[in-house]
Amino acid sequence: MNMLTTLVLVLVFCFVLNVPVGFSLGIASAATLLVSGSQMTVVPQQMVAGVNSFPLLAIPFFMMAGTVMDRGGVSKRVVAFADVLVGHIRGGLAAVSIIACAFFAALSGSTPATAAAIGSLTIPEMEKRGYSSDYASAVVASASCLGVIIPPSIPMVLFGVTAGVSVGKLLLGGVIPGIFLALLLIVMNFIMAKKYNYPTGVRKGLREIVTAFKDAVWALIMPIIIMGGIMTGIFTPTESACVAVVYGLIIGFFVYRELKLADLIELSYKAALGSAMIMLLIACAKPFGWLLTSQQVPTMISRSVLSLTDNATMLYILVLVLYLFLGCLMETSAIILLTVPILLPIMQSIGADMIHFGVLCVIDLAIGMMTPPVGVALFTTAGISNTSLSGIISKIGPFLLISIVGLFILAFIPQITTFLPNLLMD
Repeated sequence: MNMLTTLVLVLVFCFVLNVPVGFSLGIASAATLLVSGSQMTVVPQQMVAGVNSFPLLAIPFFMMAGTVMDRGGVSKRVVAFADVLVGHIRGGLAAVSIIACAFFAALSGSTPATAAAIGSLTIPEMEKRGYSSDYASAVVASASCLGVIIPPSIPMVLFGVTAGVSVGKLLLGGVIPGIFLALLLIVMNFIMAKKYNYPTGVRKGLREIVTAFKDAVWALIMPIIIMGGIMTGIFTPTESACVAVVYGLIIGFFVYRELKLADLIELSYKAALGSAMIMLLIACAKPFGWLLTSQQVPTMISRSVLSLTDNATMLYILVLVLYLFLGCLMETSAIILLTVPILLPIMQSIGADMIHFGVLCVIDLAIGMMTPPVGVALFTTAGISNTSLSGIISKIGPFLLISIVGLFILAFIPQITTFLPNLLMD
């Protein structure tokens, strides 16, 4: 039995036993080296090499920033500000949820954090105003996926490290596509709200808008500080994560005054737990990727795919469809770590812009977060609303469809993605 066969069989066996992805990758790598008689010291060496990267320091800090912002009172102020802006339109409260998710995405960089923070506030309120629980949950589940598109974005950090491209450019590249997808979701919500005759809210006056803005302004300027610092070179994307934590602590303790010293223990635990899961996955993926490379798997797959067609457009479509499929079955970080080293040569061979491809990859996988069986957004919102997964899935179809349409629009108009990175960081 050759090394590649052993690697694949052990990995599939682990998946069948429902072993977590990170452990599955590590076990498959170790078993392959053991069977082949190779030095087992390769595994720890590669694991250390996998996590020995300065940009990866952004992950625990972005995790911490998201938890601090939520507990510090940011999410409810963002929801209140969104409400005065669009709460009066048909299906306004659902539109508020979408806008609030977009705002909170610019603070957390995480889909589960966005779904939990915004969903816990807006889903119960939507139910009180006559929205079905299934629809309310579906809106939040779809909009929370903006959490990994609008910067800061943990998957974009992973893509940048894995592909060896600028993390700063990737983060900037997600800004306009994230806003574009949020607008598409709002349009779809308006159409569905008219269909179901969901209520409108009361139009707020200028004084109420100004008051809500003043209350939320400290939260709203944080993305400006982070992206402005990256663009001007004051700090790196990694350092921006530290700035986000410090800023969140300052407004939580001294501005909104909703954070307490005792909260830091729980918040640090949540951030550490989430970060450890991602870092373990990265560490275990490194020896697995090294074995694939040593067996020439990326080269073989690249040649096989290119033999199907040499049309750049068709190759791009095939890769996007592949990511849509994988996003339904696997966790986002695992997909990036496993597939990017394999697909990168293919995309480079057709002259694809790596920033554009990276943003599309993350959007593709974000859409997978709202699809079963591994849709983390579905599970998070179902837990908040105590709604069945089947009920949410029955209502999420239109939002899933419009998101896929948006993905392909972005794919064929790359200037939407590359405009900001090219303008501000070239």
